Formats: sequence, C-alpha cells, structure tokens
Amino acid sequence: MAELARQSRVHAIFIMVLLGLFVFRVVAQLVQLFAPTPILPSFEAWHSGTLPYELLLAFQIAIIVFSAWFIRGLWIGQIKRDRRLGIGLAWIGGLYFAGSVARVVAGLTFARQNPFLSAHLPGVFHIVLAAMIVTAAHYYLSNITGEEA
Repeated sequence: MAELARQSRVHAIFIMVLLGLFVFRVVAQLVQLFAPTPILPSFEAWHSGTLPYELLLAFQIAIIVFSAWFIRGLWIGQIKRDRRLGIGLAWIGGLYFAGSVARVVAGLTFARQNPFLSAHLPGVFHIVLAAMIVTAAHYYLSNITGEEA
C-alpha cells in the first residue's frame, strides 16, 4: 500500500510541474495584455488567435482548476486506478501529443507562413497539456502491485 501512495504522489508531482509551466504561460499572457514587459514575448506570441482571448482564458482557468483537483486527489490517494479510463486517456493524450509536436515542427519548417502553425508558444504549451494527460493515463494504467500496465 505504501508503494501505491508513493506512485500516486510521484504522478502528482510530475503533473504539478507541468501545471506550473502551464500557469506560467497563462499568467505571462495576462501580464503582456495588461502590463507589457520586454522580458516576455508579446501578447500575440502567446496567442494563436484560434479562440477569442476571453474564451481561451476561461478554458485555461478550467484546466487549472481541474488539474489542481486531480493533483490533490492523487496526493491524498482519492483517485482510483481505472484501466479503461487509462487506455482512453493514453489514446487521447498520445494523439494530442503527436498532433502538437507535428504542429510545432510544421510551424518551424514548411508552414512558417501559416499563423496558426507558426505560433510556437501555444504549440509548446499544447505539448505540456498533452504530457499531463499522458501522465494521468500512466497513473490510471499502473496496477495495484506497482507494475506498469
């Protein structure tokens, strides 16, 4: 049982680090909107323009709140492993990760003129979000003996 608690906390810590990176992204864009500073990329560099900023910010806040709830649940051992959920999250996270990497690579190479693909910062932070999903999938797929599925 102690091994399960340790595994749960290791996953929580990893997701916490990724969430910290994501929160930095959200705050940095807010700073550039209200009090621009030359030490950060411009507001536009953080925003691909796919969604209106107000809607994007609402989604980002929802992601932060849900992630904090999930981390807390992992930390205190309330999130139960679930193989089916883990497989679903692994597929979603894997496809999201691959698509996000492809987006960044395309924006750095053959699709530099495409404003959506050439917005590198949003693409990188989609990789961070995908890594959070893959980490959650890994947790759900680890079995009760501590071995990985």
